[in-house]
Amino acid sequence: MSRSKEANTSAQQNTLPSNTTLPPRQPTTGAPNPHARGGEHAALTLEEFSDFQCPACGGLDPGLRSISRDYGERVRWVFRNFPLSMHKYAFIAARAAEAAGAQGKFWEMHDLLYDNQKDWVDAPEPRDLFASYAARLGLDVQRFRADLDRQDLADRIKADYERGISLNVRGTPTIFINGRELMPGKLPSASAGRLTPRSTPRASEAGRIRL
Repeated sequence: MSRSKEANTSAQQNTLPSNTTLPPRQPTTGAPNPHARGGEHAALTLEEFSDFQCPACGGLDPGLRSISRDYGERVRWVFRNFPLSMHKYAFIAARAAEAAGAQGKFWEMHDLLYDNQKDWVDAPEPRDLFASYAARLGLDVQRFRADLDRQDLADRIKADYERGISLNVRGTPTIFINGRELMPGKLPSASAGRLTPRSTPRASEAGRIRL
């Protein structure tokens, strides 16, 4: 995708082709012990399916952080990896977040990946940049580099992706609130009190992950 076309997606959702029909499935559980901020027993659970290279996801992230910060333990924010094949670095970025998570720093890496998205998406090879983020977080960089290729961490990403497919997720970002999908045009920006679960068809074009 050209830079101009990519820029035009920044306020939109990156989605599967509009003519894609996904068969009904029993929802899968996703990766065990999912990455979450907020109270485990919060009244409101916000489950996000996201792609670290997706411009729209990067645009949404500050609003989600604001909700998490303002509502604390009252809102549980669960992150699910849903890297799309249209983004060539989405899967390795998800691996970087999981590799940091193996050392207890998933959310810190999550934040750095979105904060610096414009830097690494244009890199010839982003692994060195990801390693520099790991160093900034005080991680064991040698272990981090090795963990980028761990199959069990790749399996976590695949499990999240398969959960998304089982829930008929068609693109990123997709948000569920207490199990009900939030309309893309109503994605959160300031107040969790304004989150209204609704369903809507998808549009635009994207691709599925290749594992």
